[in-house]
This record gives sequence, C-alpha cells and structure tokens, in this order.
Amino acid sequence: MKKEYDLRKLRVKGRGARIPGHAKVMKTIRLDAEVLAWLMERAEEQGIGYQTLLNMLLRERMNRVVKPQDELRKEIRKIVRDEIRRAS
Repeated sequence: MKKEYDLRKLRVKGRGARIPGHAKVMKTIRLDAEVLAWLMERAEEQGIGYQTLLNMLLRERMNRVVKPQDELRKEIRKIVRDEIRRAS
C-alpha cells in the first residue's frame, strides 16, 4: 500500500439518486467510425466519457433550435436595418 495517493486522478461518477423525469434511456445508435473517433478524442481531452460528451452536444443543439416565427422576425429585422442603412 502507498503512503500517499494522488487523488487528483480520481473521477467522480454521476452515480446515486436520480431526479425523477431525468432518467437516462439506453438506446443503440450507429455512428461513423470517424465521428466516434472524434468524440472519443474530444471526450478524452475534457476528461469525460464520449457518451456524456455526445449527450452534452446534442442537448446544446436541442436548446439552440429557433422557432420559425423567431427566425422570421430576425430576417425582417435584418431587412429593415439594411434598408435604413441604405437610406441614410
């Protein structure tokens, strides 16, 4: 047994009580080998699992989805700003 251990290398796993409604679902998906390799490299750099990284990336993208009416408003504002800029 060592006299002293380097605890910085330990990783805390998210095991324990789960918040109802936020349970993980086991599902099989197929990924291109290149995509999986990229995910695994990025996850290793961040010190997390590749599935955790994939979930984070998908959640980020999911939260960025713009509603069609918001997209239309943005486009109208852009057109109006361009027209005002041209007129001045």
